[in-house]
Amino acid sequence: MRCSICGTLIRPDDGSTSCPDCEQEYHEPCWTEIGGCATYGCKSAAVAEKPAAPVLVGAGWGDEKTCPSCSAVIPSSALVCRCKARFPWADPMSMEEYAAWLKSERAIVSSKKTIVALFLLSIAGGPAPITGALAVFYAHKRRVQLGGAHGTYLAMAYGSGALGVIYLLLLLLLLLGF
Repeated sequence: MRCSICGTLIRPDDGSTSCPDCEQEYHEPCWTEIGGCATYGCKSAAVAEKPAAPVLVGAGWGDEKTCPSCSAVIPSSALVCRCKARFPWADPMSMEEYAAWLKSERAIVSSKKTIVALFLLSIAGGPAPITGALAVFYAHKRRVQLGGAHGTYLAMAYGSGALGVIYLLLLLLLLLGF
């Protein structure tokens, strides 16, 4: 016979145990180690025990930071404070750094709204030559701010310029009688 847990032969001089429900043979130490039968679904199978809850380590040095918006003490990994202020990274920021970052974020939002408005006016047709030129000028002026992750808005502005040129050519062709 082989032990159903370790798979080795059960010799006559080894202590053995037979499961009372499914009659599988085991080494006594194997049976004891797992706490019962190893056969899936057997009534004498070992019952899994829920592990103990992990021990929480208390806050240590550097685990908190001050919110640069409301001065509340918040966890160092927090990206949003209770006052609804949000941060670009988990590292602590001074009030000056936060104000500069917030000003930059507001400028980006304003630039995006302006470009979308100019793009929509460019699609309208009539004002396209003017709004397209304005969009290209505006985007070129803010190209560093609108680069990277905001590049879609930069492309939208240059697309407005292209629409403006197309509409201008169409107007010229209509005026010349083509």
